[in-house]
Amino acid sequence: MAAEVSGSTDPAREPKPGVAADDDSTENVEYLFPENAGFGDYIMHPWKSMECFMQRMIAAFGWRFTVQLTVMYLLVKGIMMTVLALIRLSYCKKTLGIDGTACQTMGAIAQTPWAIKGAIGVVSDAYPLFGYHKSSYIISSAILGSGALFFMASSPIQSATIAAILLFLVNLEIATADLLCEGKYAELMQTKPKTGSTMVSYVWGCFQIGSLVAAMFVGPVADHYNPQVLFWFIMPMAASIIIPTGLGYLQESKVPEEKSGLDWELLRQYPYIVSFCMIMAVVALGNGVVDIFFFDEHLWQMIYALSGTVLLSVLAFLWLPRRLAMCNFYMFLASVLYVNVGGAQDFWFTASEECVPGGPAFDYTYYNTYTSVVGAFTGWIGIVIFQSFMSGWTFRRLFWVTTLLQVVASAFDILIINRYNIAWGIPDKWFYMFGDAVIGPAVMMFVFMPAVVLTSKLVPKGLEATTYALLAGFQNFGGVVSSQIGIYATQYANIKTEEPCNFDNLAWLVGICHCILPLFAIPLTFVLIPDLLMTDKIIDDEHVAEEPSLVGSCIKGEQDEDRELKEKDS
Repeated sequence: MAAEVSGSTDPAREPKPGVAADDDSTENVEYLFPENAGFGDYIMHPWKSMECFMQRMIAAFGWRFTVQLTVMYLLVKGIMMTVLALIRLSYCKKTLGIDGTACQTMGAIAQTPWAIKGAIGVVSDAYPLFGYHKSSYIISSAILGSGALFFMASSPIQSATIAAILLFLVNLEIATADLLCEGKYAELMQTKPKTGSTMVSYVWGCFQIGSLVAAMFVGPVADHYNPQVLFWFIMPMAASIIIPTGLGYLQESKVPEEKSGLDWELLRQYPYIVSFCMIMAVVALGNGVVDIFFFDEHLWQMIYALSGTVLLSVLAFLWLPRRLAMCNFYMFLASVLYVNVGGAQDFWFTASEECVPGGPAFDYTYYNTYTSVVGAFTGWIGIVIFQSFMSGWTFRRLFWVTTLLQVVASAFDILIINRYNIAWGIPDKWFYMFGDAVIGPAVMMFVFMPAVVLTSKLVPKGLEATTYALLAGFQNFGGVVSSQIGIYATQYANIKTEEPCNFDNLAWLVGICHCILPLFAIPLTFVLIPDLLMTDKIIDDEHVAEEPSLVGSCIKGEQDEDRELKEKDS
């Protein structure tokens, strides 16, 4: 019996497989079981549901734009970015031969582009490169990223500084393409409100599938070969985004010749937000420059990062709308307080018997592949739990509860470092797999989901793309600052990740950085985070971008005084 399709009242207008409709008739098409459904219908249900989902996606946004998103979020951000994240440890140890602090410093430099997303958004909005606001920037960054990967794959690089600069260019491609594709699909979603979460689900699904595929092969390759060979594998993926973008699949029209210059009106209309984006980019890039030229001077790196933190925090409260500044500062500070000591932890978990006698000595297949696959599934479970039990909570409750859960998850690392699991008769792989590898990803979803929702609700109408990039960039810079503090803390704790190794203070380091410092964020939730539901409106769109908190209040006060004086004179 043929399956029923809901969402279309006219049989002649029902979607056909592989055919995109020009009207809205298929935007809400869903697969329904036929009457008296048999065993075969249940077996085919996932396939039929996916078929209807793709029909909705293509009918609403077209097959060309669907291809653009597939390449971006399955290949570029899904597989390529996950490979870069998972390969870092083995690349540092086997190819570059550097210690944990140098590896983490290299990572901080490489992640800098994610902190300048606000400036990327401003520049692309204000100046159409070769006549396009998005496509030309994506293609240009893809050329840089592909070239960097070719150099890393073909050259015997031994310098962590050179590797960091090349990885910076690769991340610049991913961050730029991600931001501009995100801006375009957000724009299209506003024109197709009936599609609901179809677009977001498709993007998220592509990313998750790509991440899972990458995790399955990175570990075994890193165990048996030089990790450098993986750069040959992901180089075509870096270049792949050039093809659909160059063919116009992004659905972007060329700017008329008379509007091809710099858009000064945009810069004048939102001076504070634009200025904040550009200053944040200068601070973040300056952090990368300090890391490059003072690669082993971790104290000076931390001092610069903290100085940049103070400057940006003050400017945020001066220039941004008050509510936006408060929430943004909290999420930034929460990232900073969860101090990143991953360089020391990763090296300890994968250290040899000579370095850590009786240690876990995890291979990359286990540490990168098995735990990532399990983590992917528990991350999905975290989403289900969040939607089922926590979606009705207020933002304030969500943030302080998830902070506590994050601390509890981190406690498993302390237990395994102190070898309590061995004393209890639990092998390292079992304890880690059913501890941090399972709980960690689920808790990270609890942290991630309210942060994404809150960020989206802080964006003022008419300035969505730039403000979202600003907020995301500031939070990402918090991760960079966290890493800089963690690098110096690792050095201060006298941890040595190369022979002769010394991990005597690692448990204390993890306890302070992951279990004690994050707790300081909890009292701030009652000051900086609104006690509102996720369905409530947080900011008033009217004039929110034009009236920043402190500076705007002073200007408004002067304008009111001038108005009163004029009224008295008249």
